[in-house]
Amino acid sequence: MDRILKSRKTSLGRCTLICMTGLLVSIGTLFWWGAYSQLAASFDAFDVSYYENELKRVDGVLKQEQLSFERQIKDYAHWDDTEAFVSGDYPVYIEENFSPISLANNQISGYLIAKLDGSFAAPPMILSDNALIPMPAEIRSALAPLLPALMTVDKPTANTKLFWFNKQAIFVSGVTITDSNESRRPSGYLLFFRHFDSAILDGFRSLTSVDFTLLPQPENNKTDFKVQTLSDMDQPAWIVSKSLNDLPAMIEIQGTTHLKKERHMSLVLLGSSVAGLTLFSLLGIYLSLHFRILKRLHIFSQLADQRRCSPQQPVRWPIKNNDELDNLAFAFNELMSEVEMRHEEMSFLADHDPLTGLGNRRLLMTRLDANMSRQQRDPTFASTLLFIDLDEFKLLNDGLGHTAGDDILKLISLRMLSQVRNYDTVVRLGGDEFAILLDGVGLEMAEPFAERLLINITQPFQQDGQNLSIRASIGLTAVNTSQCKENMIRYADLAMYEAKRRGKGQVTIFKMALLDVVSRRMLLEQALHSALNDHQLEVWFQPIVDLNSGKVISMEALSRWSLAGEFIPPEEFINIAEITGMIVPLGQQLFDKVGCALQELRTEHPNLECNINLSVRQFRDGDLFTEITSCLNKYQLPTSAFHLELTESMVVEAETDVLPMMQKLVKHGLKFHLDDFGTGHSSLDRLKNLPFDTLKIDRSFVTSLGRGDDVMVRNIINIGKELGMSIIAEGVETQIELDRLMVLGCSQIQGYYFAKPMPLSELKNWLDEKQHQVIQMKSKSQA
Repeated sequence: MDRILKSRKTSLGRCTLICMTGLLVSIGTLFWWGAYSQLAASFDAFDVSYYENELKRVDGVLKQEQLSFERQIKDYAHWDDTEAFVSGDYPVYIEENFSPISLANNQISGYLIAKLDGSFAAPPMILSDNALIPMPAEIRSALAPLLPALMTVDKPTANTKLFWFNKQAIFVSGVTITDSNESRRPSGYLLFFRHFDSAILDGFRSLTSVDFTLLPQPENNKTDFKVQTLSDMDQPAWIVSKSLNDLPAMIEIQGTTHLKKERHMSLVLLGSSVAGLTLFSLLGIYLSLHFRILKRLHIFSQLADQRRCSPQQPVRWPIKNNDELDNLAFAFNELMSEVEMRHEEMSFLADHDPLTGLGNRRLLMTRLDANMSRQQRDPTFASTLLFIDLDEFKLLNDGLGHTAGDDILKLISLRMLSQVRNYDTVVRLGGDEFAILLDGVGLEMAEPFAERLLINITQPFQQDGQNLSIRASIGLTAVNTSQCKENMIRYADLAMYEAKRRGKGQVTIFKMALLDVVSRRMLLEQALHSALNDHQLEVWFQPIVDLNSGKVISMEALSRWSLAGEFIPPEEFINIAEITGMIVPLGQQLFDKVGCALQELRTEHPNLECNINLSVRQFRDGDLFTEITSCLNKYQLPTSAFHLELTESMVVEAETDVLPMMQKLVKHGLKFHLDDFGTGHSSLDRLKNLPFDTLKIDRSFVTSLGRGDDVMVRNIINIGKELGMSIIAEGVETQIELDRLMVLGCSQIQGYYFAKPMPLSELKNWLDEKQHQVIQMKSKSQA
């Protein structure tokens, strides 16, 4: 009997094992095939993306080549000599400027010069075997359809086209001929040709490290990217092509997979994993059946059904004996008891902050949903969302320790709870940020509540025997069903940050204008980062005149930034650079550009100096001494060439940060100017002890001279003379202001009366051509 039972047991186990083996192998095979197909598709997509990126790089180089070619022809076309040739005043222009060597050096394959009526000012020529020959009739015939688009009299910029001749691409670019200043009407057209021969294409291949082919673009297939799969190879391979914008050409690249080894390894690992999982699954099933757990699992399934039908009823696994499964049942019962207890705790923690016991963001979102739903049903129902952020909490947290910081957060939470009603929602969003949702309260009532809340929060308290206080900034917005709850939170957050920007410890109501401010700030911050990386910021200069000598003795360097044709106000982008720390690289670029400009200017004006404005961040975050001395050494300038300017308010706010570096730079021989003197709150004692060489009178005081008010200017000049300092008046615009400054004893003048800020090219012309006007203005003021 035992043998029969054993035989039946073995037979049952074998049968079950065979069935499960077949099922699991089938499932494993399907899983392996599906996973491998996905992996293969991912590898294929990577390879195609790789070749597309290669073509994009080639396309970028070709676009740069086109722009360079257009700039080259524009330089020739907008040239007085070219205009003189078309007018018949410069007959040797072709021989002097279009020799075979110069054309070959500039990679110009030929040229065409025409008058406005379409007649040739010179025979069309092409470069062949290092010699200029008349343009063949075949090329002229291929070119003829493109001439109307290339020769446009009302367009000062170049037009570029591409045509094919003898299976070779030819770039042709045309632009109107005018004088160097582009002030006269066009007198003709200049066309340049560039053959994309094998040498030029090989250069592009070498530059881009891409073995591409340049082909004509079929008229009926102008897709951006086209991918073809090569099926006759033993591994995946593709032909990828890209159309060139506005040009009848495309670039093509062919190659195989870059991930052959990875493909093979993925297949091996995937197959091994599937086989291993199948084997272990079979083993687990066999062991489960072997130890006869199905009966106990059936009991558990019944209990699960009971739990499902009556979820409130506690379920416990019955224990009959003392074997391993009973021990497991005992542990399961204990686990169920703990889960029920933890579930209650987690239900609370899911909606509450564990430190303060206040609600959290999840609870706030739930209550916002409820309020907005109620407002949809009852339009008269109003509610207001407040965002509260503690000012300078990080300083307390770092200074007193995180434990004390937690105690302060708990105290603030209790103070908030004491000000609200039972059905209002108070939450901690994280860190030192809180929010309050006031039910049934509009903005007109919420604002005075927020003011009272600020007063309550700022009440002094004791921590570890110390008397402390803390401030907060609050932003408010009305809950509105026309917006989503994420926008409500965003609006309150923006209003809170606006309160901080206005000086902290304030209450600010959200207005839609804040969105425009934030969007512009974000755009300018990103664009400024790119502009600094590409060295796009310019330096303009405003001369400073000494009326005693009638000469320009110095100039002030001013940063200018043009974005999309608009000059961004300096105070706007300088403020962004200050906040983000980009003022340090901006200052480095400014020093370098000023040094380069001074090196060039001092060849004609040996004693010319330049004033450069500094920021506190440059003292704190950068190695200012090394930057300045390295720049002076690089451009072989004396220390007297640079004068460093600090504003009075900057010195008042950060004297301890800037004073050591000021003293170090002064010892090295540099001089400091105190800008905007009289607009800050510095004391005369501080001014006497700071190493300043020159005071600059602010424009606001100079303007008052035109109204007969010279009290501030006279006092500043007297203070400067008593301290042995030079005086510069900035913002001088009228003869009255100039005359009064001369009478008061100020002879160094900066302002629009003499010159506006200008780029380096205009400054050089001004110094060379308009210097005599300074002497005339001086004589006029002394008359």
